[in-house]
Amino acid sequence: MVESPRLILARKILDELRRREARNLVAFGVFGSVAQGKDRRHSDLDLLVVLRRKRGTPRVELRQGVLVTYLPLTPDEARAEVLGAEPDLSGRLGGWRSLRPLHDPHGLLWRLRARAHRPPMSQFREAARRGLLGAYEDLGKLRNAVEAKDPDEMREMAIWFSGAAADILFCLERFVPLIHRREFVDVRRFGRTGRSICALRYENPSIAQRHRLAESVWNSLTRKATQQGIDVVGLV
Repeated sequence: MVESPRLILARKILDELRRREARNLVAFGVFGSVAQGKDRRHSDLDLLVVLRRKRGTPRVELRQGVLVTYLPLTPDEARAEVLGAEPDLSGRLGGWRSLRPLHDPHGLLWRLRARAHRPPMSQFREAARRGLLGAYEDLGKLRNAVEAKDPDEMREMAIWFSGAAADILFCLERFVPLIHRREFVDVRRFGRTGRSICALRYENPSIAQRHRLAESVWNSLTRKATQQGIDVVGLV
C-alpha cells in the first residue's frame, strides 16, 4: 500500500527529531485524517511529540506545502489529556482514538490510545459538570444580550454557548466523535436537544426565538445531568 505524502513527511520529521532530541524524545505520533489514512489534497498534518523535557509550546509551520501542527507534551501531560475531565473531553478522546504511533518504544501512546477507547462513566460526568459551569457564563452573556435587545451580540454569544452545549451533550451521552470538527454533524443525532443546538448556532431566528432555543437547550442539559447524579445546584 502506498503511503500518504503527509505520512512520509511525518516520518521525515520524526527522523529529524530523533537526531536533535536523542533520549529526550519519548514518543511521536500522528493524529486525525493522516493517521486514519483519510487525508486529502488540502489536509493538514497534526503531530504529537512527547518529550521528557518539553521545549516550547504548540506551533504551526508550513512544510512542503503542508500545514504542520506540533503538539509537544511531557509524559505526564499526555496522560492528563486522556485521563483528565476537562469540558472538551469527547473531542480530546476522539483525537487520541485516531492516534497512530510512529515512535513509541515504551508503549506509552499505545496504552493511552487504548484507555481513550474505554473511559469510565465518572470521567464523562465530571467533564459534563465542569462544562456546565463554563457554559453557564456563556448563557449569562446571552441573556444579557437578550435584555439589551442586541442581535449582533446575541448571535456571537449563541456561537459560544452552542459549542459548549455540544461538548456537554456528548459527555452526557458518553459519545466520542471520531473527528472533532464534525461535532455539529454528530450532535444532531441526539434528538431535539441536538437539533436545537444546531439551530441556535446556524439559523437566524428572532431574538425571542433564539432566547427560547438557548433556554430549552440549557433546561434539557441540566435535566439530563440531574438524572445522572451530577450536581447542578445553583445552575437551574
